[in-house]
Amino acid sequence: MATALDRARAPQREPGHRIYWMTGSEFGSRDVPATRTGFVVLGRHTQCDVVLDDDASIALRHLLVRSACLDDGFPTLSVMDLRSHEGFELSDGTMQRSILATGPVVLRVGAYAIVALPSGEPPAASLPMPVCTRADGSPYRIMARPVGPDPVARPGLVSRITLLSRVSMVSESSAALRGWNGEARGYELLLRSPSGQAGVRFSAQDLAHGVLIGRALKCVDAGLRAVLDSGISRVHALLLRDRNGCFVYDTASTQGSYHDARRFRCLPLPDEGARFFLGTCGVQAYWRAV
Repeated sequence: MATALDRARAPQREPGHRIYWMTGSEFGSRDVPATRTGFVVLGRHTQCDVVLDDDASIALRHLLVRSACLDDGFPTLSVMDLRSHEGFELSDGTMQRSILATGPVVLRVGAYAIVALPSGEPPAASLPMPVCTRADGSPYRIMARPVGPDPVARPGLVSRITLLSRVSMVSESSAALRGWNGEARGYELLLRSPSGQAGVRFSAQDLAHGVLIGRALKCVDAGLRAVLDSGISRVHALLLRDRNGCFVYDTASTQGSYHDARRFRCLPLPDEGARFFLGTCGVQAYWRAV
């Protein structure tokens, strides 16, 4: 259904992915450009970019899906489970928590089938079978051999999926500021609100896997949750490091995240420091490399 519909539609205007989702009674799509803000949050919450409300087993904020480009301009797809109970299922039947993929991708979340079609692909009658590998060393290794410079001209394109580690659960003994003796390179997050203040330090590896900030038990604590009020969503933001640096992603929070009085979806976090706000009730976040 997705490939047939896509052949009849106009091509995507810029590099990225076109995401289709469907159940027996629902069908929708959305273009996701390969830019810094080119991501969508999928889940049952009404603030999600893609609302999957036909299955109660799906988490309120279930997946964060990003599109980015390789150096040759070919789009890659990152799918991160936001520490839901179920994760997501690939077309080979395995349950996964985080992947990085090239080529068309099919996955299942609860009752929903989700198809991601990259731009620059020739029209296809069906989706190719994926080849799965595991990241070895760097979490940004994409495949065993590099992508050719002209993917459109290559016949028989194969989808390649690299399995990555799930979002981090940072232990409080290693995360609390007062007790951290981490790596040579680390990062510090300090939260302040009328309820008090608390700080956490993360290793570069923690942030490469991703760290959730919010009131839910699956989010990092080390004293942070005591600072957060009811205006902060249960899963409010994701801290993540990739080859372009560190970023904070707003994960479809109800009251939003703000920088310089402007609401943002994705904010770069420079090593020299940054300040931003979670929600509208004055939870201030201070970030820096240490």
